[in-house]
Amino acid sequence: MKYISKLLALFAIGMMATACSDNVNEVNYPLTVTTPSVSSVQANAAIVTLTASGSHITHRGVCYSTSSNPTINDNKVTGGSKNMILTVGGLAKSTTYYVRGFVQTSYEIIYSDEVSFTTLNQESPEDDPQNGSPADLKRVSVHDPSIVFDQATSTYYVFGSHRAAAKCTNLMSWEAFTAPWATETSSNADNVDAFTTPQVTKMKKGGAEIDFTFDALAWSKRGSASYDIAGNMWAPDVIYNKKMGKYCMYLSVNGDHWYSSIIMLTADKIEGPYRYQAPVVMSGFRSQSSYTATDAPIVLGETMPARYAPSDNYGNHWPNAIDPCVFYDETGKLWMSYGSWSGGIFMLELDEETGLRDYDVTYEVSASSDPYFGKKISGGYYSSGEASYIEYIGGYYFLFVTNGGLEAAGGYQMRVFRSLNPDGPYVDSKGSTALLDKNYLNFGPTEDDGNRGVNILGAYSDWGALLTGGVNEASGERAQGHNSIIAAPDGRTYLVYHTRFQNWGEGHQVRVHQVYQNEEGWLVAAPFEYTGEGIRSSGIAAAQKVPTNEIAGHYKLLTHTYGLNHVLKEYAAPIDVDLNANGTVIDSQTENQIGTWTAKAGTAYVTITLGTSAYKGVMVPQTLEPTDTKVPCFTALDSATGVTIWGYKAPVSE
Repeated sequence: MKYISKLLALFAIGMMATACSDNVNEVNYPLTVTTPSVSSVQANAAIVTLTASGSHITHRGVCYSTSSNPTINDNKVTGGSKNMILTVGGLAKSTTYYVRGFVQTSYEIIYSDEVSFTTLNQESPEDDPQNGSPADLKRVSVHDPSIVFDQATSTYYVFGSHRAAAKCTNLMSWEAFTAPWATETSSNADNVDAFTTPQVTKMKKGGAEIDFTFDALAWSKRGSASYDIAGNMWAPDVIYNKKMGKYCMYLSVNGDHWYSSIIMLTADKIEGPYRYQAPVVMSGFRSQSSYTATDAPIVLGETMPARYAPSDNYGNHWPNAIDPCVFYDETGKLWMSYGSWSGGIFMLELDEETGLRDYDVTYEVSASSDPYFGKKISGGYYSSGEASYIEYIGGYYFLFVTNGGLEAAGGYQMRVFRSLNPDGPYVDSKGSTALLDKNYLNFGPTEDDGNRGVNILGAYSDWGALLTGGVNEASGERAQGHNSIIAAPDGRTYLVYHTRFQNWGEGHQVRVHQVYQNEEGWLVAAPFEYTGEGIRSSGIAAAQKVPTNEIAGHYKLLTHTYGLNHVLKEYAAPIDVDLNANGTVIDSQTENQIGTWTAKAGTAYVTITLGTSAYKGVMVPQTLEPTDTKVPCFTALDSATGVTIWGYKAPVSE
């Protein structure tokens, strides 16, 4: 025993010596966290600034609640660095919140003193300081970018097709990453293994559970003997489901001949790994055997109705189950719009508890509704139209749909509709419905659908200091589309889309433009990329952003017309005009008056009349990227035609 004790003692001394030797240069700093400072309090968000430091930190940030002394078990937002500026979003109006900073290691947690603030009963019209410059722009290629703001990290994410994704905190400095897939045996699974075995195999209907297992990969393989999943993971949309406490990714697993499905995957962190839970909707069944492989029998019964095996083209009637957009309406109900070309864009109600289809919601049989596919809200009869995206902005649900083909010479173009209800009816500024009654050619120089949908922007070049008609990104934007849009917690609204270019093959990049509402409540996009401008959406109707006496001058005027010849890569280019102090608009080349302009006192609203078209929009200062030059700019819509115009006051050198 003595011998053993000696050995143990010597071993302990040796271990202590080794430990001291290993950490001879290590200094353990105590945990400290400052009392948070709250600023920029709005109706649904606030900025919290604090510092947290120390050794061996695993997490730091702020926690908040409507009750005093919040902990990390309440709501929280985390930060990565010592000095943190965090956005606390998703708050209720006219509500008092209590905030504490925290810093955490694997063995202890320290909280700061508490502060409180009360949110406003409406958005403040006060602008924020400029927060960035063109030097902050870092490009990224994400096709079909769907934007989501992660409140936990105050970070914006875009998720796109083929597993492309990117993130940043300022909507300018994008950094690419890849979200991994998870299975039962792997946290970094291969594509071929990720969508075969769902975790959820019991569907809920009428209070009962129904067994159902769906192999999404096998379903898509039905469409092609040489099917490859690598090029068929399309257009994911990610939301955070509070009831589930999960990040939910809705992903299109595309297959030929409409053998597609939209599945839901979940993760504990927004960057994954994401694990396949269950399908939401499937398309392509045209026989009894294919029908029984889907969840359609749960909805409709064991026998396939004859309407799903039409004598003509399947796609003339029914949607392709791709391009999901999942969102909460203003009452908290969860919805998903989806579809591409084919039978149109459809919508389903989802179960907020599971994130999956709500099997207890029924749909009628009609020209704009189907018991399985849901309610049709746009398109149909194999007219073009895909990438639906819906966002509630300023009293309306806005529906974006992209028409045309996605290639640089394919005529891709965003169109905008709106409704007072999340499931429509959706109409454009002319009052035309988004629903089609037959096949139309709805893009290009021979468009015959009446130019449905507001043309928020299209192909353009020779614009500003960047799009100079050179090569690559300088050659001009075209085929912009498959966008998303976010009414962000910072009080601004941002349009996010991918664009191809005049002279860069099929190369594409993400672009972000701030969006405003004009006097008629329609959306108009800022003429240049977002580079940190601090103008809030609520400030447009409350204050003039460019004094009237600074508006007059020489401008570049660009008109986003319908009917561009995409095959020839036609684009909109600006003309030179003068906005005179007397309210006239003069063509600088002919020196003839072509219109008038007015600015509405006390607001940022302007009306520019050109011929018989009255364009209503906003006048705001913007930066001419890639320079730091800031000039007055306008963006406006003629609601009678759906055409938009952009303009900027040319610097003296132009």
